[in-house]
Amino acid sequence: MSEARTVLVVDDTPAHRYVMASWLRRAGFQVMEAGTGAEALERATGATDAVVLDVNLPDVSGREVCRRLKADPVTAHVPVLHVSATAVDAAARTAGLEGGADAYLPEPLDRDEFLATITALCRTHDAQRGIGRTARRLEALSTALVPLHEARSAEAVVDHAARGACAVLGRPVVAMVVAEAGVLRTVCTSPDAGLVRGRGTAPVLPPSDLRSVVFPPDEVPAPWRPLLEEAGVADGAWWTLWLVDGEGALVGGLGVRLDDPTVGPTSEEQEVADRFVEAATVALSNLRTFTTEHRIALALQRTMLPATLSVTGGVEVAARYEAADDRLDVGGDFYDAFDLPDGRVAVVIGDVQGHSLRAATVMAEVRLTLRAYLREGHPAARALDLLNDALRQDHSEFVTVCVCVLDPRTGAVEVTDAGHLPAFVVRTDGRVVQAKAGSRLLGVPSPGERPSYADVLADGDLLVLVTDGLVERRGGSLLDAVDRLAEVAARSAGYAPAAVCDHLVDAFDDGGREDDVAVVVVRRATVAHPGAHSAPDGTLSLTSS
Repeated sequence: MSEARTVLVVDDTPAHRYVMASWLRRAGFQVMEAGTGAEALERATGATDAVVLDVNLPDVSGREVCRRLKADPVTAHVPVLHVSATAVDAAARTAGLEGGADAYLPEPLDRDEFLATITALCRTHDAQRGIGRTARRLEALSTALVPLHEARSAEAVVDHAARGACAVLGRPVVAMVVAEAGVLRTVCTSPDAGLVRGRGTAPVLPPSDLRSVVFPPDEVPAPWRPLLEEAGVADGAWWTLWLVDGEGALVGGLGVRLDDPTVGPTSEEQEVADRFVEAATVALSNLRTFTTEHRIALALQRTMLPATLSVTGGVEVAARYEAADDRLDVGGDFYDAFDLPDGRVAVVIGDVQGHSLRAATVMAEVRLTLRAYLREGHPAARALDLLNDALRQDHSEFVTVCVCVLDPRTGAVEVTDAGHLPAFVVRTDGRVVQAKAGSRLLGVPSPGERPSYADVLADGDLLVLVTDGLVERRGGSLLDAVDRLAEVAARSAGYAPAAVCDHLVDAFDDGGREDDVAVVVVRRATVAHPGAHSAPDGTLSLTSS
């Protein structure tokens, strides 16, 4: 027997307890004793391997003790052997078994039969406990893999790998990820404990071509030691597994602490660890792919949006674009600003439904088509109708757009939108006017004429346009968000467009952003403004949060 099993012997007769305990100890069992039902209920735990329970006890009957043990989730799995010198007929034995006992022996006991019965009960208990442990580990594995595959940074992967492996294996874990910025390491001592993190320049390499090895206590890798000391992990052996991708490149590793350096992991631990390592390797490979796609996406986004916003003198335009933090797809937000043949200036902002390469290509087509219609001399409402016809014929996406046409000479501005957030006119004294006369978004039939909002921008007045990614938050009110946007815009009165863009983006940088953000700010500036924060025409910034 590799590990002594613990048996609780419950009998109110000391001589009977002594005989049964002696037999069990000589057979290699560890024995606890109790003389009453109350003592039995107090001493029985989930770690008890079996209970020998006299039916007739002075305080609580053995049957009631058995019932309570089986009703408690902590001890429900512990097998119970009823023994009795008086309740020995078939009816008593049947009642005991029906009451929850796993076996029933009449006294006087036969030593060999008694020990064989206890051994069989413990063997069954071991199998059931093993099945339960395996099920719990598989459930923990399934739970741990979700955040691991959702991680969008090397730091997140190494943290989730450490915490997940610790939860699955029930042991302290050191996780390692080989990233572009260096080698990241995280120690997790228990699923609920805080993480200890470190960074290095070189990974712990596997000896020879081995993918798994046990480091004895005196050979724990040097880069791990300060982290283990900080985490309060006692000296011990470490079973280490390395993560190697399909091209043979080392991408990470896991170190799992062993209590006994002479006893390696069980076959069950090896199997579940191998599955976790395989999943972590896939997660890291996917992360590298996503990171590469992210770079390509940003480069593509830059080519599809205007590099500069150069318009007629007397009008200043600035724009900001930021990609969402929680995804790597190309977005559909767009903006534009350009001169029209009649001397006016067109400023456009919009958003194509979806976040994909297709959304980006539709975005580019929509932006350029709308520019062409406006430059042909079509009024904004007519240009949007023509664009809607083309969109519905060739694509299934929906698009929101806001078109502002400004005459720099007079300040007259006309705002026409199709399902987009309102634009705001910000006066130099801080008053804010919502510039909106909405109509249906593009991609659906649009009966009737599209209305327009007309206003006049005085010297220094601002026109502010944004996409919904700036203000919309999950579970929040969009109306309240638009009101807050107006308040923030009011505090930007008198500033140059570039400064206003930065102010707006910073004001809504609250961690709840889930979508791309585009902001365009226009200022009519026919004369210089002492003390104003100026910026050159066409200021433009493209960033990724």
